[in-house]
Amino acid sequence: MFTVQVKRKTNSSVLRNIGAALTGPKTVKVGFPAGEADQDNINKAVWNEFGTRGGASGGGWGGPIPERPFMRNAIRENRGKYRDAMRSSAAKILTGKTGLRTVLSKLGITAQGDIQAEITSLQSPPNSPVTIAIKGSSNPLISSGEMRGAVTWKVNE
Repeated sequence: MFTVQVKRKTNSSVLRNIGAALTGPKTVKVGFPAGEADQDNINKAVWNEFGTRGGASGGGWGGPIPERPFMRNAIRENRGKYRDAMRSSAAKILTGKTGLRTVLSKLGITAQGDIQAEITSLQSPPNSPVTIAIKGSSNPLISSGEMRGAVTWKVNE
């Protein structure tokens, strides 16, 4: 999961004059926010994002799971897009044409789609032949699509 935080500089003359425009939520969390995803999907996400050693360390079919950083990849590949979206929204926020909650919600929806697209497209490292035989698919991050469907976002105060 990643978090975008809005920083408010209270010593800025611009912000002193329009402080009311910057009231509202401060962060949007994207991925598997607490209370928004069930533990099975959180486990699958963690095991795949960071990998496991297998066996008693958890994850998968008992063997090691290689690191498949789908969330980090999606965020890294789209960081500029998120920054540009926040920059282009700044004037609208400051002039009262939109609010922080709306902007952060749009950012959350966008990042959710980017993470889901990465889950669909990630192919490396590939599944082992044993895993392919068990789940009947060679896509490393999709078995039933449940984890991909559980990716979500949440605006926090």
